Amino acid sequence: LFPWKQLPQKLGQNALVCVNWPDAPKGISDLTMVECAQIIAAIWDHGPHRLHFKFEPNSKSDLLSSKKAVIIGAPPLHDSKSSRAKRIFYNGKTDYEGPARLPNPAKT
Repeated sequence: LFPWKQLPQKLGQNALVCVNWPDAPKGISDLTMVECAQIIAAIWDHGPHRLHFKFEPNSKSDLLSSKKAVIIGAPPLHDSKSSRAKRIFYNGKTDYEGPARLPNPAKT
């Protein structure tokens, strides 16, 4: 099994940032089939909000000192209660200062 609880530390140690992680309020082992499908869809997506990893060797010290997030959530949907995406840092702390909520497609 992949050590999901250690993902932030593994990312930081390797100067990697996970971008557009789907919002999932539970741990990976507690995900429903629908939530697992959302993660798989995010991996296969080729659009601007696809799940991907960035190698940032020049930011490694900022990642390890938790000045920069190692996991940046996908922007919340237009009808989400959250105005910004969740970010997770190397030290395990989180905030909701990631990308802004997506606009309502009906209004664009």
